Amino acid sequence: MARTLPRKLQISGSNQHLSTNLNDIKMAQQRMALWEADIDEDVDLQFAIGNYGQSGHFEDAHIQQPQIDEATLLAMQQHMAQQAAFSQIPDVVKAFIVHFHQAVLDNNLAEITVAYESGWNKYTEKFYSRTEWPEAEVIAPLVNDDPVFLILYRELYYRHVYSRLQPNIDDRFHSYENSCELFNYLLNSEGPVALELPEQWLWDIIDEFIYQFQVFCTWRSKVKSKTEDELMVLAEGGQVWSSYSVLNVLYSLIQKSRINEYILAQQEGKSPEQIAEIVGEYGQRPLYRNLGYFSLIGLLRVHVLLGDFTLALKVIENVELNQKSPYTRVTACHVATYYYVGFCYLMLHRYPDAIRTFVNILNFIMRMRQYHTRSYQYDQISKTADRMYALFAICNALSPSRLDDNVANTSKERFGEQFAKMARGGPDSLPAFEELFLYACPKFISANPPPYEDPAAIALLISPPTPNDSPAQANTSPNVLDPTHRHLNLFLADVVAQAPVPTLRSFLRLYTSLGAAKLANFLDVDEEEIVQEMMLLKQSSKSVGKVPGSEKGSHLDGETIATSDLNFVIAENMVHIAESTIGRRYAGWFIKNTERTMRIYDDLKNMPLPQPSKNATTSTTANSASANDTQSKAPRIGGQKVAWGGVKVA
Repeated sequence: MARTLPRKLQISGSNQHLSTNLNDIKMAQQRMALWEADIDEDVDLQFAIGNYGQSGHFEDAHIQQPQIDEATLLAMQQHMAQQAAFSQIPDVVKAFIVHFHQAVLDNNLAEITVAYESGWNKYTEKFYSRTEWPEAEVIAPLVNDDPVFLILYRELYYRHVYSRLQPNIDDRFHSYENSCELFNYLLNSEGPVALELPEQWLWDIIDEFIYQFQVFCTWRSKVKSKTEDELMVLAEGGQVWSSYSVLNVLYSLIQKSRINEYILAQQEGKSPEQIAEIVGEYGQRPLYRNLGYFSLIGLLRVHVLLGDFTLALKVIENVELNQKSPYTRVTACHVATYYYVGFCYLMLHRYPDAIRTFVNILNFIMRMRQYHTRSYQYDQISKTADRMYALFAICNALSPSRLDDNVANTSKERFGEQFAKMARGGPDSLPAFEELFLYACPKFISANPPPYEDPAAIALLISPPTPNDSPAQANTSPNVLDPTHRHLNLFLADVVAQAPVPTLRSFLRLYTSLGAAKLANFLDVDEEEIVQEMMLLKQSSKSVGKVPGSEKGSHLDGETIATSDLNFVIAENMVHIAESTIGRRYAGWFIKNTERTMRIYDDLKNMPLPQPSKNATTSTTANSASANDTQSKAPRIGGQKVAWGGVKVA
């Protein structure tokens, strides 16, 4: 509310304002008189004032427009798009990237591990589960354009694209270029690089490199689904994702780290100083040593994908399959190693070794399942375990033997119908073998790409000939070129050869001696054919495998061992059967559980007894006293008094 001034002050203020106005009027009249006296009539006002604002419109045709070339304009547009994309990044993601970069700069393995295994997956699920992460060029200002971190970031970026989204042809080529930049930095720098990464990340780098190579080869082999632009790019692609470039990277990492020499030196028990002298400056760094070790497992996988199972086992001849090997620290690497080794044994017809390999790793997975659930790779480990249960069922059908009960029961629960069909044998078992093999086998690839540089050959692949055409053209059908079906046909050829074995084995178990003519009558074949089938049974009852106690040495070493408990001889058209049955070995089970019980007993014995409270002690004493009084007053029922003061009831 405005305050009211006193009346005297209001009047004096109004008089003062009036006098000020009168003075201003007088001064204005004086200035007007002065101007009128100064201006002469002969002065040209147009010349004195000028023609400002009176010359018409402004002409801009004579001004040259700035010329911007297309590259500069494109760069400006890209910069504006990057700024727009940068503004859309959540603040928590920006802070995470800055923190991640600082941890990499400091080589802080603990912080890198948390950011890699927890932070990246957390923000992926929250913000980027169905879309791409920001591109490396967008987040570059956050990390001061650090080239090493941007390479690592792109590795995570493209891995996310391959796992959650559908990569296009640009993603496939750019991921290859980024992998080349990463491995060139590691292999061609002046001396070992000053970079430390967790073992899990190093394994994922090698594993993802091979996975992207496998996916690209599979995508490249599907000629019919390609557009004209994709066909042109693939024709000019050159060595992008070629088998030679991938194998070159893996062998270079092995050679640079000298990992084979390191493994042999450790097995020989050499001192750390001797090992350091053997492996050199690169082999002493954990980064190169782990990459070299994981490259051995990667070579195992690549050679399996290419179908060379003997060479696959050869490259890991120095790697021991036990729980003390370095690869066991990364569970995904541990499981993958046993999977590919077991599959190699399966394809080499070494079924006992394959069964032993699958049983070891499947028991390990069952024991550690509660810890795997906390891993972000739990789904991948579970899928690989399911595939190994299927391969285990195949090996058991082809070479029945005494099995681990836990693994056998789990395999029957998951593949019970196929398990029964394969065990019976015969033509009806082939679909079951084919189904499980296609489900459990690796996704094989071809070492050579289709001839994209030859338009005529590509046209033939896109429009294959009909069966009425020449046989040479018919052999180029997609099924013949598919590596997976090629290996399936090789596997089924061996299964077909052993198809009569289960039925023949079931008849022989019923007798100790049997005439060949009678056995041929049971199977509805002639005697000559029954002899051939029995020779096939004899051959399938033997296999090359490792004998107990000879786990060391090359994985290809082995001896011819009997895989069946059924043996027979043929003498004068009589078949004499001898079945060796070995009972269960209970001694080991009792010894193991007795030792376990003794350890529990010793722990309980060494534990201190709990101290009772005073109230509990007082109440217990009172209750015991009252009980004694009651017992002394009670009449004796009868019985003979014994030496220790009690009563012996009759």
